[in-house]
Amino acid sequence: MDLAERVATRLAARDAGTALPRDPDLDLPGAYVVAAELERRLVERGHRRVGRKIGFTNRATWDQHGLDRPIWAPVYDATLTRDTTVVVGNLPGPRLEPEIVVGTGPDLAITWAALGVEIVASHHPGWRFSPAEAVADFGVHTLLVLGPPLPTDDLAGLVVTLTGPGTTVTGRGADVLGGPAESLRALADLPGALPIGPDEVVTTGTLVAPPWVEPGQRWTVSVAGGPEMTLDLT
Repeated sequence: MDLAERVATRLAARDAGTALPRDPDLDLPGAYVVAAELERRLVERGHRRVGRKIGFTNRATWDQHGLDRPIWAPVYDATLTRDTTVVVGNLPGPRLEPEIVVGTGPDLAITWAALGVEIVASHHPGWRFSPAEAVADFGVHTLLVLGPPLPTDDLAGLVVTLTGPGTTVTGRGADVLGGPAESLRALADLPGALPIGPDEVVTTGTLVAPPWVEPGQRWTVSVAGGPEMTLDLT
């Protein structure tokens, strides 16, 4: 499968919400080439990159996925929102990730932080994919919901609890590569990520194992001693 075919297949899956076939010959360097071309095509459609998502930031999962570092993908103006009523019924295999979102300044300084939720989905049925296939599937990114602001002085120490139907699970800022600042620095070492400009919105990785979600559910993300946000899924 050549670059043009890989790009066309993935754009068609994104547009229609249909499944992708496995692509066992795709490696990570090739996946980032596909991802760059997908971004170019989305920009032609009117999308504008406003930041990044960092994925696989929990080192405990690296061996099982054959990774030695995280992955990244663009966040666009069309996939960034503050609207907490979220449509998931048209997504393939949607899951929900509570995250700490940061804004970038000079030399990767963190200029602001906020609670956030990333909605992720995979066009590979059952989320059976290689890291390369995840990168080429738009980094499994579909939406980033930006929530209330957070203090930036101890992001690694934040305790975040996700509550939903039959589920309560807690994570810490330190669970993403030691903290959001470390996650942001790791982004700079990933293929094609540089330059990272000022005022980018970067979501630094899920703080818990992401649950599967469906329309009609309500999920709440809360920070110990801090703010919370509630999402209603339709």
